[in-house]
Amino acid sequence: MPISMLSPSAVKRLPSAIRALSEKARLAFVFLRMRKTPSFIAKELKISQAESESLVKEVQEALFKSGSADLICDPVFFPIGVSPDGFAGPGMDIPGKTMDIAEQVELKRFLDAMRKALESAPKEERRLLTLWFNRDLRAKDILSFYKNLGVLMMVGKPIADTSEQDVFYAIEKSVRNLLKSVRSNIKGGGMDITVSTLRAILDEMGA
Repeated sequence: MPISMLSPSAVKRLPSAIRALSEKARLAFVFLRMRKTPSFIAKELKISQAESESLVKEVQEALFKSGSADLICDPVFFPIGVSPDGFAGPGMDIPGKTMDIAEQVELKRFLDAMRKALESAPKEERRLLTLWFNRDLRAKDILSFYKNLGVLMMVGKPIADTSEQDVFYAIEKSVRNLLKSVRSNIKGGGMDITVSTLRAILDEMGA
């Protein structure tokens, strides 16, 4: 990730409370999502420890006020590779010094389940998830893409009769199917992954 500036698509995916902050504060938020320390942030942004700590506090206050403080407590996933069909697989820069062994084991367990779910997902669902979460296309753009290909988005419904609302419905259905697969792939249970959580993870992956 370039330190000097976040891409427009990356900024678009930031919480509204963070988008309102300075560029440095936005970057601090991204690093906090990666479980990086103020010292690490200071080094990467080439600022003093005091300024880094101030940015961290600014981000924390903004998230607390918006009711989104959990965003810098949960693990975050970034692409580590792209599969043959163009869907970036989940991954994470796991900072061993800031996560205990138990947390790392749980994170690896989830990542393995996520990879298997994406690999086993139907090609049609992977394509739709890629266009929405990776390519950052809008519903009307996705619909236009399908119409140009002449490919059905929904079984039994001609693409010519498919609407933007159908695109949202198809995406939601694909996410829910992926969630079922992730849950079934998590060995031993003990993880309560919700649709909203999975959506947030997919948003992060679509850099």
